[in-house]
Amino acid sequence: MADLDSQPKSVQSLYTWFSSGKLFVNRRYQRKLVWTLEEKQRLIDSILKQYPIPAILLADREEGGYEIIDGLQRLHTIVSFIESSFPTLDGTYFDIGKFPTANERLENGVFTAHSGPRVSSTEVSNLLDYSVAVSVMRGSTEGDIDDVFGRINTYGHRLSDQERRQAGVRSSFAEMVRELACSMRGDTSTDFLDLSKMPSISVDLPKSKHGYEVRADEIFWVTEGILRSTDLRDSMDEQCLADIAACIVGGKLIERSKDALDSIYGGDKQEYDRIDTALTVYGKEKLSDEVKYCIDEVRKVTTSCCGA
Repeated sequence: MADLDSQPKSVQSLYTWFSSGKLFVNRRYQRKLVWTLEEKQRLIDSILKQYPIPAILLADREEGGYEIIDGLQRLHTIVSFIESSFPTLDGTYFDIGKFPTANERLENGVFTAHSGPRVSSTEVSNLLDYSVAVSVMRGSTEGDIDDVFGRINTYGHRLSDQERRQAGVRSSFAEMVRELACSMRGDTSTDFLDLSKMPSISVDLPKSKHGYEVRADEIFWVTEGILRSTDLRDSMDEQCLADIAACIVGGKLIERSKDALDSIYGGDKQEYDRIDTALTVYGKEKLSDEVKYCIDEVRKVTTSCCGA
C-alpha cells in the first residue's frame, strides 16, 4: 500500500522541480493541455489574491522525479505564467527579471518572453511564496496510480467519456487506439513526458492561440469536416477510431452508444475479452496500417474534388 506524504510547497519550489525536469506526465492516462486562457488567468488571479486552490497529487518515480496524477492543468498554468506565456486578467505579465531561476532559463534560450507591462514586485513575491497543497504517493504501484486517477476523475465527471475510458485501461485495443490517434494527430511521443514538453503534444485551437504545436485545423478529422476542432480536446477523434476499430476486428457493427464503447473498455468483461482476442488474431499493426491507408485514400479523394 502506498504512503501519502502531504505537505505544502511554494510556487517557487514547484517551478524549481519543473526547471530541473522532475515533473512528468504519463500519456497513458493523462489528457492534453485543455484549459482556456480565461481558466488560466483565473487560477493566477486566485493565487495573486492568496485565495486557496485545489491540491496537487504526485507520485514518486523509481527513476527519480514525480509523476503528475492530479493537477496537470494547474501546474502547467503556473509555470507557463512565470515564463510569460500569457498575461493576468489585467493584461500584465510576470516579471521574469525578479526571479533568478526563470531568468536564467530565459537567458539560456529555453523560452521566449512576451513584451508588455509587468506585475508589481509585491505580486511577484506573493506568487512565488504562495503555498500549494501537495501530496506525494510514495511506494505506489502502477495499479495504485491507475486506481487513484480513475477515482479522482469520477468526481464531477471532469474527463470526457473517451478520456475516462482510456484512463488506466491496459488492453491491447486501448493501447492501439491511443497510439493510432496520436499518429494521426502528429503528437506521438514516449509514454512519460517532461511537463515542459506538454505544449508539443497539445492541440492549439484556431481561436485559442496558446502556441501549442499540434494545430487542430490541420488534423484529418477537422479538415474533412468530421469533427469540430473543439472535439479534439475531448478526445472525440480517439472515440471515432475506437468505434471503427471495434467494428472491424469484431466482425460486426457495434451499437453507436456510450454503453457499447464502455463495454469494450472493460465495462463488460465478455465484450472486453472478445474485442481484445479479436484484435490479437487480426493484428494491431495490420489494423493500424489499414486504417491509415483508408484515411490517406479519403484525403486523396477530397483533395481531388476540392481541386477540380
